[in-house]
Amino acid sequence: MHPYILLYKTLLPGKYRHYMQLAKGNVDKCHETLLHGTFYEEYDLYGFATLGETERRGYLTDAVRDRICRRVNSRKGERIIQNKWLTHQHLRQYYHRKVWHLSSIETVETILNSGIDIHELVAKPTNLCGGRGVRLLVSNNETECRHTLESLLHHQGKQQTDWIIEQRIVQDERLAQWNPDSVNTIRINTFHRNGTIRHFTSFIRTGRKDSFVDNGAQGGLFASIDDTTGVIFTNGYDEHGQRHPSHPDSHVPFKGQSIPRWDELMILSVDMAKNLPSMVYIGWDFALTSDGWEPVEANRGEFVAQQMTQGRGLRKEFEKMCGLDKE
Repeated sequence: MHPYILLYKTLLPGKYRHYMQLAKGNVDKCHETLLHGTFYEEYDLYGFATLGETERRGYLTDAVRDRICRRVNSRKGERIIQNKWLTHQHLRQYYHRKVWHLSSIETVETILNSGIDIHELVAKPTNLCGGRGVRLLVSNNETECRHTLESLLHHQGKQQTDWIIEQRIVQDERLAQWNPDSVNTIRINTFHRNGTIRHFTSFIRTGRKDSFVDNGAQGGLFASIDDTTGVIFTNGYDEHGQRHPSHPDSHVPFKGQSIPRWDELMILSVDMAKNLPSMVYIGWDFALTSDGWEPVEANRGEFVAQQMTQGRGLRKEFEKMCGLDKE
């Protein structure tokens, strides 16, 4: 028995039993979590049950990615990209939509008097990811909008949730073709080393019918994009491991489709990355509007989508992009 496992069973028997219960008695899955921090979902999605040790360690799990990010990214930069309001404040020259930090009644009045269309606004927790907590605020009139915003403001202290309020993005019809109900986004990963910014493993995300968000954790689909050409080169997948050659609702295919205005997106993402020079790795989300690309948020994006769609681990390539390959 591995010594770490023996320590868990001896010194933390309750925690070990808890992990085993979550893993439904799968000893290998439990040990993978205890030894390497692999989430149970990752174990299943990547097919670890059929992989050997070398193949498993080739996957970039969330635990490994987080360790690398803490090592190569600055703490100040991490605080900025992990808070949607701080991201907006730092990079607001790139935003074309209005964004407010819901901090007081005065903010509510500012939103109502801003002159924008208040019938559809978007509320987002500042520090959550994966589409969690995102709400589409639909109001028929100013009174309804005021009530909704004041209610959010009243409850955010109790829920320990900080909110930003945004204008809803109206996406270009060419990206809406997969699913018009969600704002379908492009994830662009930038790596800043030795004064040079490079891209690696971009992908598209699209939501399902009647869903406002496109995140995989909320049922969305994703497919990998060639960073050089902007052409989707894989089928779509969901986070249940199901393959989708075309969108199950719209029946629009994934593979072979070209993302419009791709060169503009490459230039924009590089320009934005230059504004956070202490960050080696950033995952950017962009939406396409009729006026061009609009930043949605920045994060230390996970690599579930890329590794699932490509059917291989990307840990070594990620480490190389971060400058850790020679260590």
